[in-house]
Amino acid sequence: MLAAIPQKTGNLTFVYGAVAILSVMMVICYLLWEKKKEKNFFLLFICVAVANCGYFLQSVSNTLSGALWANRISYLGSAYLALLLLLIIMDVCQWKPSKGMNALLISISTAAFLLAASADGFGLYYKSVDLVTINGMTRLVKEYGPLHTLYPVYLLSYFLSMVVVIFRSFRKKTLSSPKYAVFLVAAVLLNIGVWAVEQIIYVEFEFLCVSYIVTEIMLLLIYGMLQDYGIVQPGGALLSVQMLSQLQVKTVPAGQLPSGMEDMFRSFAEKASTLSPAERRILNYYIDGHETADIPDLAFISIHTVKKHNRSIYQKLEVSSRDELMLYIELLRCCGRLGELTEQEMTTE
Repeated sequence: MLAAIPQKTGNLTFVYGAVAILSVMMVICYLLWEKKKEKNFFLLFICVAVANCGYFLQSVSNTLSGALWANRISYLGSAYLALLLLLIIMDVCQWKPSKGMNALLISISTAAFLLAASADGFGLYYKSVDLVTINGMTRLVKEYGPLHTLYPVYLLSYFLSMVVVIFRSFRKKTLSSPKYAVFLVAAVLLNIGVWAVEQIIYVEFEFLCVSYIVTEIMLLLIYGMLQDYGIVQPGGALLSVQMLSQLQVKTVPAGQLPSGMEDMFRSFAEKASTLSPAERRILNYYIDGHETADIPDLAFISIHTVKKHNRSIYQKLEVSSRDELMLYIELLRCCGRLGELTEQEMTTE
């Protein structure tokens, strides 16, 4: 059973401080090292840092008013964490929310924060709040009010939405591998599990502040792997996978193109002409129907080199994933235009 350990409580303030410093350092490192910054990732890092600084400030507060303000700071970070985590997972799963949905989600998260921020005002979120000091560390002792239940419902709704997005994406094959789905579900369940344990069992330390950082690392690893394989790509794409899918390429008669498709194909062929010989060889393997995992043996190169070529190919062709690249290829094939890519190859050679 997780229980209080009085002789170690004094060290918890130091742990909160260390976690807060680590969170701030991760924000700085992301800014310095990540060339193509993703807005939602950056905001997630900011929110984790804000939440963890709030936990630390609460642990060193000398007054009830100061501790309540620190509590608001931690809620300011954590209330929007669920939103950003959902948006990142939707991005990884290639599910783009509409502007209306974004506005709705932001409004819900803001309402949740304002509810938590009113904790000492009306007795609705907390009936009563007291400040206790144990071995030099301060902690809020709370009696929950009738509206406090809304915040757990808010969090659980977001977490459930994340799981639905992940499984929907895997079922529709916009997430290429089961291991990515497992990693994403694990990242979500980690936070659900830690939060649930803290609601049921009294613990002196807020383990959520650590699980936030672990979640950041897991998401960065997943996103990095997906970028390496070209499943997601920062920046705008020439044409989205969803748009290409809606064209129903198998029904397009050879030589007859919808309005605007001619310019699109011409632009794609021009971009293909900028590929290096090694990149063009990789493209030809994809045209022949080979998977990424097949190419190291076919081209006698390492998988690391293949991933490096993939990133360059996707960037030059302005596609966001291998699926989008293959849809272009199938469009060209069905419309009798695939030869334009091979003609470009003969010209460059």
